[in-house]
Amino acid sequence: MNNHIAFLSEWGNNGLDFTKKGISTHFIVVAVILEKENISEVTRVLSAVQKRYFPAGTIAPNTIGTDQELRKLILEDLTEAPFQIFASVVDKRQLIGEGLRYKGSFYKFLHGLTNRELFRIFPDLEMVAGKVSGESFMEGFIKYVQQNHIPNLFNESSFGFVSNRDEVISQTAGFIADTLARCYDETVVTDKRQDFVELLQSKLLTIKFWPDVFDPYLIKPDLANKKYDSTLAELSINLANSFLHKKAPSQTPHVIDQLTSLSYLVFHFRHIDPTRYISSFEIIEHIKVRHGKPVTLHYFQTKVIAPLRDAGVLIASSSRGYKLPASESDLYDFINHSNTIIEPMLSRVKKFRNQIKHAPNGELDLLSKEEYELIRKVLD
Repeated sequence: MNNHIAFLSEWGNNGLDFTKKGISTHFIVVAVILEKENISEVTRVLSAVQKRYFPAGTIAPNTIGTDQELRKLILEDLTEAPFQIFASVVDKRQLIGEGLRYKGSFYKFLHGLTNRELFRIFPDLEMVAGKVSGESFMEGFIKYVQQNHIPNLFNESSFGFVSNRDEVISQTAGFIADTLARCYDETVVTDKRQDFVELLQSKLLTIKFWPDVFDPYLIKPDLANKKYDSTLAELSINLANSFLHKKAPSQTPHVIDQLTSLSYLVFHFRHIDPTRYISSFEIIEHIKVRHGKPVTLHYFQTKVIAPLRDAGVLIASSSRGYKLPASESDLYDFINHSNTIIEPMLSRVKKFRNQIKHAPNGELDLLSKEEYELIRKVLD
């Protein structure tokens, strides 16, 4: 049975003539996702925010104008509620295919992109929308979901509209979409974008960017700092994105956990801080949101991180956690961390082997078998 519910909103318009005033450079879709059992608690927290900052009774971003400090205060209070955020951010300027210059084709592209990413995370997601106007993205998306996710024994997804009680959650989705516009859309972007992204970061399940092109200046690293290597940073991102694109269709649980974890590392690297390590606990908590139950550290290390590395994704690690490498020191962090495990283990194997060789007959060499050739060469 579907246990998660998503409240959707959108920001932007379908115009593609950027010489005209009022044409957004980006189109943004936001889903505020929560467990159904938390609807009352989420509503309580958001209603308190509504009363505190919006005396007119609606969480409407246009009422705060350009007061970005007030927006930060509102975001801090909104994120106290137990929900998560999915977002799709499309740079319309990159839609150079002539077929996408028509509103219908443009929306169909967005419908497919949003549907694919949302249902990859929650295959049985129930979704709701607020007031829907004619010929809007959301009206078409409702039809798209209804046509592609007919409820049955194996897929209980459905689409509905918010009641008065839940309307405040849809309004919050709209406020978050408007905030992300201040981070990415060239017509309204603000110098407080980094503050907004950091405030929302703990709530983000994922942000799907299209096109997914690495822009090192999103995180504005100190390029004079020799610890940051832009070439290595771009390699790390490209290898990570290659894995994400290749494995995106997978419905295998542990592969989805790999995608979830890697997306989290990529987002933090690109938009928060490329130098910071993310603890195992933080990433596991991120996986837990999708699972609805915790996973063990052993599972995380053997079924998530190890296969990612086996697939060629660069993931540095240290006692502080995990990250995509962006400097030579990150690479040595991984080697040094690995060495603290490998060297003692090899030493123990060597002692174990020698003790057996010193037995009375001394004829048994535990590493003589072909499958131990590499270890034998290292120790010899």
